[in-house]
Amino acid sequence: MTRRTLQAPIAAVTFDLDFTLWDLDGVLPHAEAVCHGLLEQHYPAVTQHVGAEGMRELRNQIAAERPDIAHDVTALRRAGLRRAGELAGYAGPILDTLVEEAFDVFLEARHAVRLYPDTLAMLRALQGRVRVGAITNGNADIARIGLDAYFDFALSAVDLGAAKPSHLVFDTAAGRAGVAAGQIVHVGDDVHSDVYGAAANGMQAVWLNRDNAAWPGDVPDVPHTPVSSLAELEGMLLGLIRESM
Repeated sequence: MTRRTLQAPIAAVTFDLDFTLWDLDGVLPHAEAVCHGLLEQHYPAVTQHVGAEGMRELRNQIAAERPDIAHDVTALRRAGLRRAGELAGYAGPILDTLVEEAFDVFLEARHAVRLYPDTLAMLRALQGRVRVGAITNGNADIARIGLDAYFDFALSAVDLGAAKPSHLVFDTAAGRAGVAAGQIVHVGDDVHSDVYGAAANGMQAVWLNRDNAAWPGDVPDVPHTPVSSLAELEGMLLGLIRESM
């Protein structure tokens, strides 16, 4: 594992969202249970034909059939709901309504996340000092969680048509930040999507490794800075930001 010390100048910091700024443990199963409850109450034929595991299998099938939307978790979930509704005999406007109602309750529950204790302190420390961006492969919305005031921009695979570690994602982030890739620090918990992706695209990569995990053998080694908390990283960044001014 190749460790790298962060280098000035730093003009922007970008963050992954799920498991980086907040804990997602249990959130998606809860959101899926909420969605299932709505279907059970208003569209019972769906839950009689397709259970929770069946819904996941449908999404996997659709991802295999439709590689053009495999990166788009929103499109996949909507498509899974639509196919489940069709299998249960729904069609036309009622099927459209089913998809919208079920997805809306899922999405609302999906945003019931718990911020890590060091998240707000980090964002407040960076606010106004550097450009701050969010980059997610999921469908989390920082505005729904009340964090949008801390960010200058947000990018998602849903909107971009590509997911990390694609160069398109990181090139777009550099463009939105308005600075060279080497002056951007990207922070994330996922070794492949975030750390490898950022480093391979010229950014300074930070691996947020809260659980002291080992570097996975199936991911190429890239220079990066490992930290165990955002608080640890906050101290590093504040010193470098002062050097950059």
